[in-house]
Amino acid sequence: MPYIYPDNYIVLCHGFLGTDGMMGINYFRGVKADLESQGCKVVVPKVSMTGSIDERAGQLNAQINDLLGLRPGASTSRPDVHLIGHSMGGLDARRLVHMPDLRFNVLSITTISTPHYGSPIASLSDSLGVLSRLQCKILLGLLSGSGKAMNDMTPQNMAHFNANYKDVAGIKYYSVTSKFDPKINHLFFISNKHIKNQSDPRYPEAFGENDGMVSVGSAKWGEYLGLEGDTSHIGVVGWGITGITAGDSNYDTEDMYRRLVHNVARKVEGKA
Repeated sequence: MPYIYPDNYIVLCHGFLGTDGMMGINYFRGVKADLESQGCKVVVPKVSMTGSIDERAGQLNAQINDLLGLRPGASTSRPDVHLIGHSMGGLDARRLVHMPDLRFNVLSITTISTPHYGSPIASLSDSLGVLSRLQCKILLGLLSGSGKAMNDMTPQNMAHFNANYKDVAGIKYYSVTSKFDPKINHLFFISNKHIKNQSDPRYPEAFGENDGMVSVGSAKWGEYLGLEGDTSHIGVVGWGITGITAGDSNYDTEDMYRRLVHNVARKVEGKA
C-alpha cells in the first residue's frame, strides 16, 4: 500500500547535543529532503544542544513561529502542525504544548526513542556497580556542558516531569522505540550493557532492552507504534554505525519517517 502524506506542517524536533545544518550536517540525515520530495511541508527548528527541557521548549516555540512566519498580533489563522521528536526532542514537544498563547495548533506528537521515564545514563544510577559508574563517567566526559539537559532526563526528574506535564486533550500522542545488540567497539557498547543488565526497582521502565541510551520501556508513550530495530539511538536519525564490527543494521531511516507521517495523515487528518 502506498504511503499517505499529511497536508499540515511536519516539525522535526532534534534531541540532546543536536542541531541542524551545523557544518553542513543535518541531524535528521536525509529525512527532510525525502519527505519534501513526497510533497510534505517540513521545518527543522534549532534549539540549545544542552539546555534544559524548559529552555529548549521555549526556543522551540520561538523557532516554529519564526519558520512559519507567525508574528505577534498578526491576524493570520493558526496553522496546524505535527511534531516529531527524537530523544530529548520528544520531551521538548511535550513541554511545548503546555505553554500559553501558542500561535499554532499541535495536532500530534510522535516521539522516537524518547526517555519518557528517564535514562540511567543521565543519572549514573546508584544501582550500577563501581566499574559501571566509572565507565559511564568516561562516556559522559565527552558531553561537557550538558549538565542541565542530563539532569532533566534522570529517572527521578522525569517522574516529576510526567506528573507536571500530562497529555493535553485533543492532541494525539504516538511513540516508537529502538533496540540493538552492539559490538564491543560501538560507541554505545558500554551504555547498552549498563541499561540492559542492571535494574532499579524504583524506575523499572528505565532499564532493559535499549538502543544504547534509552530503554524500550522508557520510550513508550501514548499509542505505541512498535519497535524499530535493529538499530541504535543515532541509527533512527540516519547516523547508524554499520559494518561487521559495529552493530547497527543498514537501517532504512527515510522509510521509518514516511511511515510515521503516514500514521498521522491517516489517523489524525483522516486521509485515506
